[in-house]
Amino acid sequence: MEKVKKSLLELDIDFSNEVIEKLIFFSNKLFETSKNFNLTGYKSIDEIVDFLLIRSFRYIKAIKNYKNNNLYLKENLHVLDLGTGAGIPSLPIKFIYPDLDLKLVDSSEKKCEFIEEIISIMELRKINTQCNRAELLGVSEEREKYDIVLTRALAKLPTLAELSVPLLRVGGFVITAKGEFPKIELEQSKYITKILGIKKTDIILIEAPKYLPKDNFIIWKKNSKTPKGYPRRNGIPKKNPIIKKK
Repeated sequence: MEKVKKSLLELDIDFSNEVIEKLIFFSNKLFETSKNFNLTGYKSIDEIVDFLLIRSFRYIKAIKNYKNNNLYLKENLHVLDLGTGAGIPSLPIKFIYPDLDLKLVDSSEKKCEFIEEIISIMELRKINTQCNRAELLGVSEEREKYDIVLTRALAKLPTLAELSVPLLRVGGFVITAKGEFPKIELEQSKYITKILGIKKTDIILIEAPKYLPKDNFIIWKKNSKTPKGYPRRNGIPKKNPIIKKK
């Protein structure tokens, strides 16, 4: 875990020995469970550490840069990890900021069961999980509830906007990592984000630690309420994304 410590230092993120112990346990548990259940496409501890843990910490750096506030994540925030898979990126973030009020949502029962097991074994608090689709969550009592919605590899940006923005309170923001600069997706998402209550898109590039591929973080701050009718019913946002025809 020395490279984890080094990466956290490079990203200017404070950590304790207890945090490192939690990260070791989580990465080992994910690795062992994935031998029997396909929780992640990464097949080694090194890959899990590099591409799941450390790239999750980049979300922290991006949020700090966006808010220009090193203490923001210590506030009493309601955070949703949408399409969380095996708890990425939010569980590594939760280990750093245990007071975040966190909900993890995924449509896969086996992935939700894995997260529930982690929560129970590690005795995590202010955290719960739900096996559900984003389209259903967005028309439930969860609508316009969250300060931050985290996503990772959930969908292309026009679809992602429709699935995530309705869950934000006004003033909250969606943040997602997109690797290389997603020029085409950004252009395609302008029309639907405006409909949903977003005035502009912010982009924050995080390159540390240098040995990993860079990440461009797309951030949408919600300026006004999302109209009724969004998100559309199950499967439609992905099958028929709302893109303005030229």
